Amino acid sequence: MHRCLELANVGAGRVAPNPLVGAVLVQSDRILAEGWHAEFGGPHAEVNCLRSFGDQQIPSDAVLYVNLEPCAHHGKTPPCVDLLIHRGVKKLVVGCGDPNPTTHDKGIARAREAGIEVITDVLRDDCRWLNRRFITSFEKQRPYIILKWAQSADGFLDDHGRTARISSPETDVIVHRWRAEEQAILVGSRTVLNDDPALTVRHVEGRDPLRVVLDRKNVSPLNASVFNSDASTLLFTEERRADVTTDQVILDPSDDPIPSILSELHRRNIRSLLVEGGAELLGHFISKGLWDEARVITGSATFITGTKAPVLHVHPAHSITSGRDRVDLCFKADPPPAVWSW
Repeated sequence: MHRCLELANVGAGRVAPNPLVGAVLVQSDRILAEGWHAEFGGPHAEVNCLRSFGDQQIPSDAVLYVNLEPCAHHGKTPPCVDLLIHRGVKKLVVGCGDPNPTTHDKGIARAREAGIEVITDVLRDDCRWLNRRFITSFEKQRPYIILKWAQSADGFLDDHGRTARISSPETDVIVHRWRAEEQAILVGSRTVLNDDPALTVRHVEGRDPLRVVLDRKNVSPLNASVFNSDASTLLFTEERRADVTTDQVILDPSDDPIPSILSELHRRNIRSLLVEGGAELLGHFISKGLWDEARVITGSATFITGTKAPVLHVHPAHSITSGRDRVDLCFKADPPPAVWSW
């Protein structure tokens, strides 16, 4: 099952909104074949694994390991559990159940009805952690929320609103890998005005996340980078802008915008959201308890005064040194069984 998780993680940033899945076919202590879900719309892990094994008869004592319950519904591909039955798999080991109602308990039930011996919940916590985005989407009806910010050594986001360099080039590479792993990235209008961020993936290979901008009063300039054609943008505003061609969602001025944003992203099958600021927007997520994970970069510079960084009343679960920076990984709930993001 550990090998399944390693294989599944190869698909990070390429399979969403699908889950990360790896499959390993084993006979005694020998791996016969393995596969993983490599891209959204492509064959699932079980299919790739059995294709790798070939057309020959699967040994009766072989065991197929998979970190997530095999799908039992027709989507972009046929049900994987039907393939396992057709190919004559006799024993199946599953890491954790699939929360998607179209498959939940159905894949395991169908396999057992066909005479396959099924063992479940092997490394269950590790398997759920790897697919925390996918699972959160179904269990909480919202994206998995990651807060991210960079702060000076004395706890400021900037020097009186002026753009100031905090993170090192080494950390920038890590941040862009984070972007490539998530489906959407959110900033507020003040960040657009102050920093003019592109919110794209540049220092690593990977697909750009959906750029989400909260600009209720339409103060972002027309030439802002978030409105260029480099990536898709979703604008949340109180009044539709005619001067930009980006997709727009109109907010009720009397409503709290954050639940509206999360609801719309969930409707669009966005499983994860990286919130990059600024301070006011991050503070709203923290005060409402609407976050799952936080990644805090602390640089070596001191500003003395400026915009105070948010405060999380939790201890980092994991920290690394990147260039001259410290990067802390924090969780709202209990720390995970394994830190896959690092």
